[in-house]
Amino acid sequence: MGQSMKPEGKRQRTGAKSVVSEMEVLLAPLDWRLLRWLLHYPLQRADDLVIGVARWTSRATVYRHLDHLQQRRLIESVLPQAPGDGKRLYYLSNLGLHVLASYLGTPAAALADTWQAGEAGLLHLLPRLPALLVIQDVVNGLIVHAADAMTIQGRRARLVRWTWQRDLTRQFVSREQTVRFFADGALALCIRAPQADGSVCDRWYSLFLLSTELDDERLMRLRLERLLRWRESAERWTHYQHMPLVLILARSVRQREHWQRAIDITALKLRLDPLAGALACLPPHETAGANSWQFGWRTLSTDVSCHLQDLLVPLPRTVVSTLLPGIEDETEAAHKEVSTAGKLSSLPFPPSTRRSRIIVGNLHERKSHIAYSATDERTKRALLGLHLTSTEWNVLYLLLAHPLLSDAELAVFLKMQRQSVRCSLYALHRLGCCEAISTAVGKRWHLCERGLQVLAAANHLQIGNIAILPDAETEGQANTLIRRGESWLVTHSEHTAGIYRFFAMLTQASRQQSEQALCWWETGAMCERRYQVNDQWHNLRPDALAEYQVGQQRIRFWLEWDRGTMNVRDLAIKFAAYTQYITSREWARERSHLPLLLCVTPDIAQERRIVRVSQTLLLHVSGLALWTTTAEQLDEFGPLGPIWRQLSGANRGTKPVEVPTRQCVFDPSSKE
Repeated sequence: MGQSMKPEGKRQRTGAKSVVSEMEVLLAPLDWRLLRWLLHYPLQRADDLVIGVARWTSRATVYRHLDHLQQRRLIESVLPQAPGDGKRLYYLSNLGLHVLASYLGTPAAALADTWQAGEAGLLHLLPRLPALLVIQDVVNGLIVHAADAMTIQGRRARLVRWTWQRDLTRQFVSREQTVRFFADGALALCIRAPQADGSVCDRWYSLFLLSTELDDERLMRLRLERLLRWRESAERWTHYQHMPLVLILARSVRQREHWQRAIDITALKLRLDPLAGALACLPPHETAGANSWQFGWRTLSTDVSCHLQDLLVPLPRTVVSTLLPGIEDETEAAHKEVSTAGKLSSLPFPPSTRRSRIIVGNLHERKSHIAYSATDERTKRALLGLHLTSTEWNVLYLLLAHPLLSDAELAVFLKMQRQSVRCSLYALHRLGCCEAISTAVGKRWHLCERGLQVLAAANHLQIGNIAILPDAETEGQANTLIRRGESWLVTHSEHTAGIYRFFAMLTQASRQQSEQALCWWETGAMCERRYQVNDQWHNLRPDALAEYQVGQQRIRFWLEWDRGTMNVRDLAIKFAAYTQYITSREWARERSHLPLLLCVTPDIAQERRIVRVSQTLLLHVSGLALWTTTAEQLDEFGPLGPIWRQLSGANRGTKPVEVPTRQCVFDPSSKE
């Protein structure tokens, strides 16, 4: 296609000394469309480009044109370590940006600023890749199947226009303060639907997409609160009734529960109607090629099953264009280029003697030498988004959720060989993301400052949301970030290790049983509950909250790991908190059965002390079942063995009855 370039051995430099007027680029219409698309959406896979640019062209043709553009150094590609789908990501090179700028008659610097396509914009996207590629798959599914989903009474609709934006941020004024909300994506669709009288009608729809890798309900509430405040802000009063639909994409069943609880609490706190939209749990397998309209959508306000197309309400185009300025009509552009299809357009460069370096590029080479390069800290953190493997990402997220895990425990939870986990840990340590610390219970791993910064960037968070700067006098680590709550865990390392050991043993034991599994487990602030009763605030702070599956039944339970340090008074305070929480019916907000309460004690004497205290405090509590055991029994028979002694208050007003024989707590028949 077109004239051949100079041999690779005489490849021109892209630095300041290159003379751009000496070159001439010959491109076809599809080439220009690919360049424009990569300007707007850097780091796209070939399949994404087929959907976005060339739906009327074969995939082989798109690959051929991409190869043509790469040979002419107008685009570059990089293969990230995660996700491990083996697909290259394409982006504009510095030369390609200048060529496109000349074609559009716009200065390259202005073009890069408008679309955040410069080096800074490219680096911003790299840590976000695992999340953005999932969002991209969902958007692709919405676009490809939009016409089928919006067909009404046999009259087939047609998608004529669409555009979307990644990492949408908007500033607004609320309560005399300037704040901003963030959405992982914003999508606009124009559907042309035939009418009964034979005419056609174009209808615009707009969607916000929210997603996160973190199961932090506090951060979910913050995002939803700002979105609600934007809905109520003064700037939207003129079109208040035209609010884009909010789609929330949960990564797991448990995260979906966190989102639903955050929706209810946020609306109650602000005393506003919940956001209009739907929530779905992404399929456990790859979402690429899936029909996003057929996900298990549930309404945000009522949590009932729904069809996404039934929730969509047409919006004025002015509202959509305000939300997403610069709406591109790729369909019309494609039809305009039909007359020139197959022809080559010649573009001489402007008579400039120098070409500014707006995009450094060469990501493949830079990410391969990240551990030894002398680049600045921000660039290193960005390049980690390409360098980290899926396993290394999983290690980082697990250490963020549960600091001070040992390598053996990490191997159990990740279902890997211990040696493989050690290799990942040492690789992360070499990259400056995590390090081992010595505690009273041996070597434990935690995240370093760079690891925390990478996770914050990957989830578009301010670092203060997940980390704090410790007191230099008490920590001895001046100007070093640590994960929130980690100092307490280090101080009580034996207690922390006991909780982790319990869940590691439970995970291993469940894998030896058929149709049994530990679904999820949470510790620290994740399982704490703060609630209000009669204008008075109360707190419940269990050591852990978890859910175990036996067949089709799911058993939720609290865990209290007692090292024998609590006396009768401390135990009374602990059980009084449970009594208040249960009698207030606050647990019913989570739309689940009342959890069991499991207590592990160091010896039989402490176990009997717990039974005596609980018999007094649980007298008026109905439905709660307390199960106790000792650490010795746990070590000998495992958590699934007959090691648990039950104390159950079945009916209100009756004295709790202690079952003398030990049983299996996760036996479904024992809960009936």
